Amino acid sequence: MTVDILDLAAFYATPLGQYVQRRLTASMRDMWPTPAQAADETVIGYGFGTPLFADLWPHAQWRFLMPSQIGVMLENDQLDGRIAMAEEACLPLRESSVNRLIGVHGVEVARDVEALFHEFWRVLVPQGRVLLVVPNRSGFWARGDSTPFGMGRPFSRGQLRTIMQQTGFDQIRFRAGLLMPPFLPVRLMHSLAAIEGLSRYISPQVNGVWLVEAVKRVPAPLKQQKRVRLPVAGLPRPAFSQNLPRR
Repeated sequence: MTVDILDLAAFYATPLGQYVQRRLTASMRDMWPTPAQAADETVIGYGFGTPLFADLWPHAQWRFLMPSQIGVMLENDQLDGRIAMAEEACLPLRESSVNRLIGVHGVEVARDVEALFHEFWRVLVPQGRVLLVVPNRSGFWARGDSTPFGMGRPFSRGQLRTIMQQTGFDQIRFRAGLLMPPFLPVRLMHSLAAIEGLSRYISPQVNGVWLVEAVKRVPAPLKQQKRVRLPVAGLPRPAFSQNLPRR
C-alpha cells in the first residue's frame, strides 16, 4: 500500500503532522547545519519534502521531485517553478548536478529501491551527500496506517546500510527520529520532548524513522558501472511547472 499526495498534505496540516514536521526539521538541522555557501548549494527534495524546506536551508537552491506513484501538487506560490513529477528509475536531472539530496516519503513508496538509489548516486556530485527519512520496520509508526509512515515498505538499519553500500555510498550514519509513539496525545509528545534525546540511546529500535546520511563514493561499485542507462543527457530539462494542481 502506498500513500497519495493529498493524504500527505492533509496529514501535515494536522497537529500530529505539524509535530512531525518540527521534530524532523530539528533533527535534520542537527545533522546538516546550514553552511556558509548554502545559497550556492543545489538541493533536491525527493518524495514529499515541501513542508520542511522553509526551515531547513531556506536560502539554498531548492527543487522538488515527487514520485509519480504518489502524485504531484503545488501547495503555495513560493514553490512555483520548483516542483516536477519524476520516475524513480530515471530522475530528470543530469549526472553530477546536485550537491545534496533529501528524501522524505520517497524510499518507502519506491517500486524498485535499488534503481532509486542508483539514480541518487548518479545525480549527486562527487562527495555529494544524501539524507533520507525512512520508516523503521520495528518502530511503532510503521505498525499502523494512521500516519503516512505506516504506508509503503519500512526498513531496518541493516537493510538500509546494505543497499546503500551496494549502490555506491559510504560514510553512512544513522540517527533515530520520532521516538514518541504516534498513539500518544500530541500535547503529551510536546511535554516529553525533553526526554526524547535520552530515549534515542535507551531504546533506539522502537523509533519511528531512521534519518540516514551518506556520501557518494567515487568510483562507483562495479555492479553499478555495468548498469545500462538511458541517455539522460539527451532528456529535456526538468519541467518544474507552474501549472500544477493546488490544494
